[in-house]
Amino acid sequence: MARALQTTNDSILMHQVLTQLEATLEATNSVVQDLLRNHEPGAPFAASHMKSLPDAAFFAKGGRAERGVEEPILMTLAEDAELELPMKRLIALRNERYQESHPRYWAIANFDLHSSKPRLFVFDVIANETSSYLCSHGRGSEGPTDDGIADVFSNVEGSKATSLGIYRCAETYQGENGYSLKLDGLEETNSRARSRAIVIHGADYVSLRFSQQYGRIGRSEGCPALDQLVARKVIDQLKQGSLLMHWKTP
Repeated sequence: MARALQTTNDSILMHQVLTQLEATLEATNSVVQDLLRNHEPGAPFAASHMKSLPDAAFFAKGGRAERGVEEPILMTLAEDAELELPMKRLIALRNERYQESHPRYWAIANFDLHSSKPRLFVFDVIANETSSYLCSHGRGSEGPTDDGIADVFSNVEGSKATSLGIYRCAETYQGENGYSLKLDGLEETNSRARSRAIVIHGADYVSLRFSQQYGRIGRSEGCPALDQLVARKVIDQLKQGSLLMHWKTP
């Protein structure tokens, strides 16, 4: 009788173990399939290929949440920088997709400007002020020229070009270029930002001294690289939910 009872208990325990193992295998298979669906053929798996975090992780709260206050401030600041059209697009996307997000800092990289000019504009809706910084474009964005003007834009792997469009500034990390900020491309023109490892980081080739010596700043592999002197400050302003736009007048 005791042996029969023990056998029954063992069978129940074995069934529970097998059930748990099956559930674990199903969950693992789901993760693997998700990775495969979001993996670029022929490219190695890396942290930059992982899916972005959920939207709720990037609902910024540092700005002005009062209805009707934030947008006029942004438009006034953008008008002073002659960037009204891209700012309207930033606001429209935020209102459509991230209504609960109210970042203090908004940013536009104006690639109409030569790379020797400060062309990353950061708009502060609390202080009602705009700051501008040197910002690189990708080496693939100059085509056959080397004149400091970005004329070619691409979302293709290996292009080493800047991608136009709106980005969500996401999480920070410590990488080969130091303290860096991951970007999520929100439009068809920049949808591969994560897989291309397009991030904001500091670079020695982005500086006033470099610009004075060569007539332009250096070029990245598609990232909006900044002067090392200001990179950490700007990254900390934009991280966790600010919107950034890479702009070129159509």
